[in-house]
Amino acid sequence: MQWYTRISRFGDIHMVYGQKWANSCGLASTVMCAFKTNKFAFGQQAVYEEQKIKDEYSKVNGSAYDPVTQYTFSDKLAKVLKTVTGKDWVDECPSDADQVATILANVDSYSALSIGPTTSSKCCLLLADWGNGAHWVVVDSVRTLGGYHWATICDPWDTNLHIVRMTKGQAVVYDAGDVVAGVDIGSSGSQASGAKVESGLLHRASTYSNKGVITWIIHPA
Repeated sequence: MQWYTRISRFGDIHMVYGQKWANSCGLASTVMCAFKTNKFAFGQQAVYEEQKIKDEYSKVNGSAYDPVTQYTFSDKLAKVLKTVTGKDWVDECPSDADQVATILANVDSYSALSIGPTTSSKCCLLLADWGNGAHWVVVDSVRTLGGYHWATICDPWDTNLHIVRMTKGQAVVYDAGDVVAGVDIGSSGSQASGAKVESGLLHRASTYSNKGVITWIIHPA
């Protein structure tokens, strides 16, 4: 629907894309992963329209995909990611004990004491289980200090950054209602998803409060 430039409390910059349809979080997260993966890759297209990702998903699906009434599935999203990045992607459901290790193996990690922009091009899709539904988001960097790791989540529903603390050996819990104050460069308005998007130099926007454990991870092979 629209891109937003978000700046986290660590001073790094993240491009967040807002989903166009009610159930297109998987498509929007694929748009973000394609951009983050391809932005430094010579000759690779980095910016895709969500409609293009929808068309590619329909091909993999074997029939037209309706992002208003249907969900997206990890194995098919992994195939779409291969099409748009030229790389193999793996979808897996790691045990609670292995979730953090899987994320750390596939996303660049930086010291939580270092402040400023990074040049990471690695990311993963994460599926949070709400209990009465699920939601795809993107993790594109991790800050580490001691035994703790803080993952930066780019959420296509509210177009915000969410910082999630992770501990090795424990399941990752995504709390969408836990939003810290951040800086953004982007337009205000409402997403087609129904989520209100706040803008302004400093904001603390939280338009929904779902909370759930990460169940599936899609990452580069």
